[in-house]
Amino acid sequence: MTQKYPAPWKLKGNGYIFLYKFPRSFSDDPAFRIGLNDQPFSGFGTVMLVDYTESNAGPYKELLFIPGEFPYLHKKFYSITKIYVSTMESVVNGRENWGIPKELADFRTESLGKNRERLIVSRDGIPFFDVVMKKKALSFKVNTKYISHALVQQLEDETIFFTEFNGTGRGRMASLESISCNEKFFPKICPVKPLAVTAIEDFSIEFPVAATLKELNR
Repeated sequence: MTQKYPAPWKLKGNGYIFLYKFPRSFSDDPAFRIGLNDQPFSGFGTVMLVDYTESNAGPYKELLFIPGEFPYLHKKFYSITKIYVSTMESVVNGRENWGIPKELADFRTESLGKNRERLIVSRDGIPFFDVVMKKKALSFKVNTKYISHALVQQLEDETIFFTEFNGTGRGRMASLESISCNEKFFPKICPVKPLAVTAIEDFSIEFPVAATLKELNR
C-alpha cells in the first residue's frame, strides 16, 4: 500500500519551463477532457520537466502540460491536463492532495557535455517525450509572486481543488535543440515552437493544503 503524505509539501529541485502559445485547436484533443477542462482555454501555456531532489514523498521526476487558462467562477485558472511522474507515491498523493491527474512513467537523463543534456520520458517501454537541452550562461532570480500561479483541478469525483503555490530559485535561458513526441501518450506539442525555454536551478517550492469549492462557498 502506498504511503500517504498529506499537504503541505515543501520541494526542492531543478528543471525546465517551456513557454507556449498553443492554438485553440488543442481544445479538441481528448487529452484535455479532464474534469473542468472541457472549455476553451486562453493565454499562455507551458510544459515543465522537473527533477525534484527533495519532497515530502521523496525524490521524483515530473513532466507536465498546461495548455493555458480555463474560465471558472468568472475567473481564469491554470489547470494541469496531462502529467507524468516517476514514483507511485507522487501519483497517489498528488491526486488525493490537489486533484492533479498524475500518471506513472519512466524518466532518464543523459549528460551530453557542458550545459547540454538529453531527457527521455517513457511509458510501457515506449519513449514518448525526448528532448535535448542546452543551458545559457547568464543566471537570474525567479520568484512566482510575479506571475499568476493559481491551479484548479478536478478528477473523477465531484471535488474541485484550488491551489496557489509559491516558489523561488534561479533561472537561466535555455535552447531546445531537438524534440520528439508520441501523441499516444502526450499532447501534440512538437509542431509548436516554444516562445521561450528557461532552466530553473536550486528552486524551492511549497504546495499548501488545497481549498475545495465547498470550503470557498462557506
